[in-house]
Order: sequence, then structure tokens, then C-alpha cells
Amino acid sequence: MDEPGAGPPTSPDGAPDRATSSRRDIAPLLIGYWGFGQFWGVWVILVSDFQAFHGINDSRMGLYYTLLSVTAVSVMAFLAPRLQRFDLSTSVPLCLMTLSIGSLVMAAQPSSAIFVGIILVGMGNGLIDVYLNVAAQRVEIRSGKPVLQWMHACYALGGITGAAVAGLTLTAGLDYRFGLLFAGVALAGTSVVASRLLPKEGVGGSVETSFSITALFRNTALWVPALVVLSAFLVEGSMDTWSGRYLRVELGATAGVAALVFIAFSTALLLGRLFAGRVLFGLGPRATILVAGFGAAIGGAIAAITDSATVVACAYLLMGFTIAAAAPAGFSLVNVPDEDATNAIAAVSTVGYTGFIWSPPILGWVADTFSLRASVSVIVVATLGIVVGGMLAPKVVVRR
Repeated sequence: MDEPGAGPPTSPDGAPDRATSSRRDIAPLLIGYWGFGQFWGVWVILVSDFQAFHGINDSRMGLYYTLLSVTAVSVMAFLAPRLQRFDLSTSVPLCLMTLSIGSLVMAAQPSSAIFVGIILVGMGNGLIDVYLNVAAQRVEIRSGKPVLQWMHACYALGGITGAAVAGLTLTAGLDYRFGLLFAGVALAGTSVVASRLLPKEGVGGSVETSFSITALFRNTALWVPALVVLSAFLVEGSMDTWSGRYLRVELGATAGVAALVFIAFSTALLLGRLFAGRVLFGLGPRATILVAGFGAAIGGAIAAITDSATVVACAYLLMGFTIAAAAPAGFSLVNVPDEDATNAIAAVSTVGYTGFIWSPPILGWVADTFSLRASVSVIVVATLGIVVGGMLAPKVVVRR
């Protein structure tokens, strides 16, 4: 048996065993993204209780989301490119452990120090979205398998388990903080797994001393995937932060019902990414992105106009199943010659997260001034960016 991190396994003739090596590279990425998704699955159900406990209205919560996003963008632009010097068995576990600590701090911090946990969660998000996507994209190119779709499917699976844990926590009458503690401990476990299974090799490329965002100006082809990821992050991120509150406050659903509806959405994300990985992947990213954009627009519009939690659940199923493929397909377009993959992914991710800088305060203001329903309507508009990005994407078919 190979020692963890000992390098790629070899076949009897001494050549690298690509199949075994790919499995070893993929497994910790899937587990890590599951833990990432689980944190947000817990959060989307517990955020109303978090706000009530600390006396935070929607506008102020929007500003905290902006702080989280500014932190994530700063990490992507300044810190992520400089971690190339470390092995994947160091950088990926560090990303996961940072979010783990952030979740634990969010559970324990006083109201006067909420910004500390928010900053740590932002750091973890920024690092995870760069380094796990970089690693997955490299394995995908090497193996010809839809690794990004699989990895993002595990994020949806984490959303399912996280929402289930949060819903059970509140239904049982337990303090909401138990859910955040659970998410933090689970992330710490994924960090340990990644440190043991990932190979002791870097992501490659030189250590960039300038900001990662400069890759967008060196290679204008990166603007298309950046637009797709920006729009997909806006929609998925808004679902992770506002959908549970919309159900509980605007439609009067219980915590248990809100958890079940979000589980339905995350299940649709999971199935959509598996479907995209098996069917749409062979058609190329352009067709995948267009299907994602049009489907999400229709599902979001239905959710915005109905007063029935049941209809919203059905709309979320459509929305989740279709938008599932958008971000992974967008990242799969980031294969630009003469550009370091870490900087390219970091640049695209940075653009994606800039949407979280300006959208939370806008959505929070819209929710306080008009209604949460109006905020959901604003989110629907973001799906049009996915459609435009799909129309601009090159017609490239990925070989199986």
C-alpha cells in the first residue's frame, strides 16, 4: 500500500498508474467540497436564528456578507497565488481548516466580535474556491473525466446533509450553534483526510508576485468564464444565504419545512451536476452553460411569483437541477495557453466573488425596503448573465 502523499502509484513496469493516481487525487477533493457545501447547508437554515440571537436585521446582515466577500476576493487576489510554493497536501488542508475555524468561531463569538468569524469564513471560502478548483481542473484535463462536475456535485451533497442537520437541530429544540459546531468539526475532518491522501506535489507554475486579477488583462478569453462564474455564484450564493430566510419570513414556513425545501434544492444540484457530468460534459461547456442559464431563469421566476412553499420547492428543484452545471462548466473554460492555472482560476474566482461584494447590501436593502420576494426577483435577473456567457463561450467539445 502506498504511503499517503508518497507520490503517484506505479504499474508493474514502473510507469505511473494514471487510473489509481487520478482516484487518489479526486477523492480528497470530493470529500473537501462536501464539507464546504455542508457548512453552507447548515448556515442557510440557521441564519435566521443567528440574526435573531445577535439582533441583526437584513440590511446589516447584507453588510456582513459584503465583508465576507471582500475578504474572499482579497485572499484570491493577494494570497492564493503565493501558496503555489506549497504542496497540495499542505495548501488544500489549510483551506479547509481555515473555514473550519471560521465556523467554530461563528458559533462561539459574542455579538461585539461577529466580524472575526465573518473574516475567517471569507478567508476559507476564497482559498477553497481557488485551490480545490485548480486541483480539480488539472485532474480533469489529465484524466478526461468531469471532475469539476463531480466535485461541485459533492458541494450539493454537503448542502443536503448540512440542511438536514440544521433542520433536525432546530426541530429538536437545540441551540442553533450546535449546527455550526457540527459543520466546523466535519470540515476539520476533511482537512485531515486531504492532508493524508493528497500527493506531495504543487499545482505547478511559477509563484506569481503580481495580483492574480492581472490574468484577466493578459488573456481576455478569461472574461467569458468569469461572467459565467460571476452569475452562477450570485444565484447559488444567494440561495445559500437568502432562500431559507425567504421561506421562513416571507412565506411563514417552519425551520423543518425550510430545511426540506433547501434539501430539495441541493438534491437537484447534486443530480444536475451528475447529469451534466455524464451527458452534457460530452457536448461541451457552451451547451451546458446555456441549459443552466435558461433553466435557472425559469425556476427563479416561478419561485418569485408564488405564495406556496410547495410550488417554491418545485421551482427550486428546476432551478437547482439546471444551474448546477454553470459554475463547473465556466471553470472548465479556464484552459488558456501561456497562463498559470492558479492565477487564471484565482482571477475568474475573484470576479465571481465581486458579485458578493455589491449584491448582499443591495439585496438586504431591497428586502428591508420592499420585501424578500423583491430580493428573489433581483436574483432571477442574475441568471441572464449565465445565458449571455453561454452565447459567448467557444464551441469546444470535451473529449471523454
